[in-house]
Amino acid sequence: VEMKNIAKYISGICFGLLWLSLMTGCASYPDKTISTDTHLVQVTSIVQRAVVKITTYDAEKKRIGIGSGFFVDKGGVLITNYHVLNGAYAADVKTYDGHKYQIQRVLAYNKTTDLIKVKVKIPEKSVHKVEVTHDIPEIAERILVVGSPLGLDQTVSEGIVSAVRELPNIGKIFQMSAPASRGSSGSPVINMDGKVIGVVSFIVKPGQNLNFAVAGQSVLDLKDEKTVMTLPEWTYSVSTKKPGLAAELCKKGFEFSIRGKYKKALEYYKEAAEKSPDDAESWYGLGSCYVGLKQPPEAIKAFKEAIRTSPDKTRAHYYLGKYYQSLDRYKEAIESYQTALRINRDYGPAYIGLAEIYSGQKRINDEKEAIEQLVRIHPDYATSHYNIGITYGKLGRYRDAIDAFKRALEIDPEIPGAYYHIGIIYGNLGNLKEEVAAYKQAIRIAPDFVPAHFNMGVFYLHAGRKDAALEEYKILKKLDKKTADKLFDLIYK
Repeated sequence: VEMKNIAKYISGICFGLLWLSLMTGCASYPDKTISTDTHLVQVTSIVQRAVVKITTYDAEKKRIGIGSGFFVDKGGVLITNYHVLNGAYAADVKTYDGHKYQIQRVLAYNKTTDLIKVKVKIPEKSVHKVEVTHDIPEIAERILVVGSPLGLDQTVSEGIVSAVRELPNIGKIFQMSAPASRGSSGSPVINMDGKVIGVVSFIVKPGQNLNFAVAGQSVLDLKDEKTVMTLPEWTYSVSTKKPGLAAELCKKGFEFSIRGKYKKALEYYKEAAEKSPDDAESWYGLGSCYVGLKQPPEAIKAFKEAIRTSPDKTRAHYYLGKYYQSLDRYKEAIESYQTALRINRDYGPAYIGLAEIYSGQKRINDEKEAIEQLVRIHPDYATSHYNIGITYGKLGRYRDAIDAFKRALEIDPEIPGAYYHIGIIYGNLGNLKEEVAAYKQAIRIAPDFVPAHFNMGVFYLHAGRKDAALEEYKILKKLDKKTADKLFDLIYK
């Protein structure tokens, strides 16, 4: 099957399905579909062993709070929320088997993203870890939350991702329907691959199930402190840095903006900016509100003030570029992304922004250069190799494309999109046996993967196997009626 025979169908796939994540430095490939109860039980049993209940104590050893956390390293490295440990002079974790261990040291933290990484004094043999992924979940994607709501150990709740948002100076966050309550803070949000895609962070009240998590990328972005402190040393250190009025106002503004109440949030951010004009968080908040209120000139002015005041100039220029891009002001977006990269040439999100723009402008060689930088920065990310495979395919470099897809599959063997595109390329090269084998592999991983079923139908049709093509039509009719109708029209044209 030649590419031109299915070009009308797949033309939107390369960047319609791929470039979903603007913060990860890599793209997302189509997900496989696994939703059986048996699989759910398997994922839960693995993850629960890595999740702990955290109990915190004040300087007099009185209990002051509870939360959840999870191990990400066999050496006892644990992730939880900043606010779970804030104010604690001692803390212990209770593992899946009921044993308790002390939190010793603080390795890294980020108050803005509400995350902290600590070292627990625990034998390596007693540690079960989970993998954190940079992948951003899809809307309506099924997820699990494992934690200790209200102090109830190892509680598992199920739900879906309701919305994905991006907040300047924080990054990706997502709203979920899975129940959360006091004690859930720091719980891992798990996808159906058993990987951590986020960390439960805050609950907005009033409103049932209005629960939010920061994305896994924020965990991966935590940078170890140069000076490692014990928990009481860290608590004393941060306690001497009392939040200013601007920080308190920004906190109130954030509570309204996350609920979409931008006018109310604007009042607090404006006051914060007036009180502390050199506070970047105030300007980021103002910019976000103006974006929500659809006031581009004001938003751009606020983001430029954030650039002036922010200690992280790279990210500030990136956010301005991203907003320009959303306004289709591509020249200014490119300039902002390039400015960010002049400050930090390893800032992956800026390359993603450039690649998106270059793709839309059909500047394929520029797109290739941007994605090759992502491969350089993230050589162990399957999505980096997956994306460069897509671009090599656009350039007609089919062998390079196949090699890139195969490299992606070496890192993550179950990417249906990689097999799917390998199938397209083999069809273009006239290798029909390898083509159909690749489509079948995509369907094996994701039985509901519509594009592979469509291409199988086209393949059978061109091979003179009309009955087999009709069987694919019957499958597609249950999955995607519009695509099924396209195949039907090809069969009976």
